[in-house]
Amino acid sequence: MAKRVGWTSGSSEWSAAVLFGLVMVFSASAVMAQSTLGSPYPYVVKQAVWAVLGLLAMVVLMRVDYRRYNNPKVVFPAVAITMLMLVGVFAMKDSHNTHRWVRFGDLFTFQPSELAKPVLVLFLAYFLQTRIHQMDDWKGTILRAVAVPLLFAALILKEPDLGTGMVCMAVTALMLYLAGARTKYFAIGAAAAAPVLYFMLFHVAFRRARMLAFVNPEADPGGAGFIFCSR
Repeated sequence: MAKRVGWTSGSSEWSAAVLFGLVMVFSASAVMAQSTLGSPYPYVVKQAVWAVLGLLAMVVLMRVDYRRYNNPKVVFPAVAITMLMLVGVFAMKDSHNTHRWVRFGDLFTFQPSELAKPVLVLFLAYFLQTRIHQMDDWKGTILRAVAVPLLFAALILKEPDLGTGMVCMAVTALMLYLAGARTKYFAIGAAAAAPVLYFMLFHVAFRRARMLAFVNPEADPGGAGFIFCSR
């Protein structure tokens, strides 16, 4: 009975979060949808369909014993498939000068970078569980642990998608922290990432324009202050 109550509570929280997200999507898209498609609802309806499918997938996955995922037959194929898809997007036709989506005709599109985030959790949990007492081994543990996340992040940055790349590295840092990695490794990682982040933010025109618009959106409300760009 306790298990059932916990399950219901968790599901309600996720459902409320999804509902709030749909309200925000409708708020942001209604006017544009009305002016371009003649109805305020197409975008929110499409998002709602995917939300329902996502909740159904969550229900199925929550009923699977998590220990079943702790298996090299699950982990390594997941990493390999994700890597292939991250590479494969560059063979697809670009959209707004970005290569982020795998397209299945006119049916739907899929972003492999979204798959990369849970796959990183899966991989790092599997890899680090056997090295809890070897977290000072920077060659055998730290470097091997960050190799896959760095490859994922590099491909995602190439798309380009700085935000998702940063999320992947934040997930990696969190998993290493939970596994007991020492503070010095985070300092080294931050020092190595700082020049890359600086270049991505201040030497890429559209990102620099976004930051300036965020600081002072009234300066150009019809231009940089109203950038609608998928990058």
